[in-house]
Amino acid sequence: MNKKDFLELLQETLYCEEELNEDMELETIYEYDSIGILSLMSMYDDLGIKVSPQDFEQFEKVIDLINLIDNKSE
Repeated sequence: MNKKDFLELLQETLYCEEELNEDMELETIYEYDSIGILSLMSMYDDLGIKVSPQDFEQFEKVIDLINLIDNKSE
């Protein structure tokens, strides 16, 4: 999956009206809250990537969510 497709998937998963880009700070995304994180965990699970809520504590930008795919699928 390329970055553009993944960004679209993130946007759909979070029900985010704002177009996401990899440099965005997660704290500026209104939909990135506890419910959003649970939705993202489900999305990653559907992609075959196991994550925990603690994984999300270290993330600051959207690029961190993108990099998770590479790091967890190795």
